[in-house]
Amino acid sequence: MGVLPNKRLHHATQRQAEAFTAALAIFLVIFMLGGLIWTPSVQAEDELNCVLCHKFRGLSRIDENGRFRLFYINENLFMKGPHKRIMCMDCHRDIKKIPHDPAEKVSCTVECHLTEPSGKQKFSHAPVKKVLEASVHSKYDKEGNLKDYPEDYPSCKNCHEQPLYRPLSFFKGESAGISRRGLSRCKTCHQTGDFAEDFYSHVTSRLQKTRESKEIVEVCAKCHGDPAFQKRHNLDNVIESYKETFHGKAVSFGSNETADCLDCHVVYGESVHSVESHKEPTASTHKNNIAATCRNEECHFKAGEALASYQVHTDYDNAEKYPMQYYMLKFFKGLMAAVLYFFVVVIFLELLRRLFPNFSFIKEKPADAESVLRNNSTEKGA
Repeated sequence: MGVLPNKRLHHATQRQAEAFTAALAIFLVIFMLGGLIWTPSVQAEDELNCVLCHKFRGLSRIDENGRFRLFYINENLFMKGPHKRIMCMDCHRDIKKIPHDPAEKVSCTVECHLTEPSGKQKFSHAPVKKVLEASVHSKYDKEGNLKDYPEDYPSCKNCHEQPLYRPLSFFKGESAGISRRGLSRCKTCHQTGDFAEDFYSHVTSRLQKTRESKEIVEVCAKCHGDPAFQKRHNLDNVIESYKETFHGKAVSFGSNETADCLDCHVVYGESVHSVESHKEPTASTHKNNIAATCRNEECHFKAGEALASYQVHTDYDNAEKYPMQYYMLKFFKGLMAAVLYFFVVVIFLELLRRLFPNFSFIKEKPADAESVLRNNSTEKGA
């Protein structure tokens, strides 16, 4: 009979533990559902709560072609980037459900839900695409025919890498030109939300280079630095020849005031997407326009015509295209080697003389006694 109270106490404790576990489980379910339903104001554009899955760094797969595909989204970078006011479905229009099927390739020319202020129309990158299609980077020629190796010609994302998808990214600091005092004047009227910060930062960042010169060269080098790409399109190694110039060396040391690829290959004041072949009369690198390109107000504005005669992208290993430069380089290399080796031999012989002062390749024969007596008598008679 003394055991029964202990059993009752045990059952009561067990019931309390089960009740506490059930209450805790209900609380966790409510908390999780609340997290799915409620999102902060900065995530208002993510109407499907895409970041709920894409926030994990390991979200990836191997596609049908055997390539590694990373689907991680850095939310902090997204909210600091130019697309933070654009909803995911503005670009990924084929996604209508979650979980969704493999997404289709995004087209940068579709109209966004944003309204372009100057024209009061839906914003689109279509005008930029037209400029790109008229440039040397278009995969179509002037007659509209597809060029050879069309897969080599760049699309938007080949040059505009979105740091949003990098697993390890750095946060860009405040760009030069963003004045907190100037921003405070905007806030005098624009007090709702983050309007002043968003648009002021956007305008000031677009009024200057968004990439350093070294990064621009690296972007161009992804294609123009590839030997297979050069061979397919019969191009010189312009990246290596540029790096041998004063401009290239200054950029490699971190200078942003020295000319990079876009400074020379784009007509001053035009869109950076309008790169033309040097054979086009309107190109900035055409033989009749190079001097004007060098004389723009940000570079050598007092330069004469002779400065533009310098060949920047000379390939000294190509005897067919640049015979004079090729054989001149060979001559000076040979001359330098001859002078160098001549002095090496002289120094070596001088070292031998100091180590072996009595050494001689030609030894004199010892004189006999008769010759000595005859020489002595001759000297005495004289």
